[in-house]
Amino acid sequence: MIERIVVPLDGSLTAEAILPHVRRVLYRNDSEVILVRAVVPPPVENSIMIAEAQMGAAREYMLGKVQALEQAGVRVKFVVRIGSPIGVILDVVEEEKATMVAMATHGSTGVSRFLMGSVAEGVIRKSPAPVLAVRPFWSYEIVPLGGTEHRPIRNLLLPVDGSDLSNKAIPAIVEFADLFETRVVLLRVLETKKGKSASAEDRAAAEKQLKDLAKTLEKKGVETLQLVEQGDPVEQILKAVRFHEIDLVAMTTHGRSGLSRAVTGSVTEKILRMATVPLLVIRSAPEEQKKPAPKAAKSRK
Repeated sequence: MIERIVVPLDGSLTAEAILPHVRRVLYRNDSEVILVRAVVPPPVENSIMIAEAQMGAAREYMLGKVQALEQAGVRVKFVVRIGSPIGVILDVVEEEKATMVAMATHGSTGVSRFLMGSVAEGVIRKSPAPVLAVRPFWSYEIVPLGGTEHRPIRNLLLPVDGSDLSNKAIPAIVEFADLFETRVVLLRVLETKKGKSASAEDRAAAEKQLKDLAKTLEKKGVETLQLVEQGDPVEQILKAVRFHEIDLVAMTTHGRSGLSRAVTGSVTEKILRMATVPLLVIRSAPEEQKKPAPKAAKSRK
């Protein structure tokens, strides 16, 4: 999943905030990084001349980033093209057979604008490769080879619902676990209404689902912790991030047709807006849409 990482940049410090998180991976894997910059000329007269000037400035900027990364020992190249950011990014993902996209959002105050119908939401909705998204909190600098290593990914949180969609995340999770000796925290949140507790049957089904998923991961040498909570999913996920010192949250979406419902105003979008750790979003194919998990059989008396 991390052999070829596409990193979109737009010339801002906000976009560059993803670079240290990419370096966390590069410290442990000799991945290739493909920097991408889309140039969108304004719809005015002499737009061709303006586009040429913008392309020149973009190439100069990207050459500076490439030089800094190469000095740090990173295999890197760049692509600068005229076009819409989403289209350019997705074209490069396809052409380069990218295995992951890594990009920053515009922070808590701007994430709604940035996600809804814009670059991040478009890439997450359509990218065939997993997307590592991070909300920046401070200015970053590229760490040179031999410098202070960023904190490893010790604990990864995988929230699951009542479907088998979480199985889509297993290959990526195993890869991260192998690199960082990561423990995977499996979380199932049972939503309750009007303060009512979840039924014993629902809890038993949730526990069985987590047990089966843990068994699959543990067979691949991944340590797990299983949690069944009840209440609001967003609140419980953020609580688990704090309490279990989570370094990365992995979430699956429901593919192109369902992402607007899954992201806009719901769990994935809210977690990306509020979480203080990166989010790895893995899109399911249409045929992998939500399937109900089998319920635990009732015990006979």
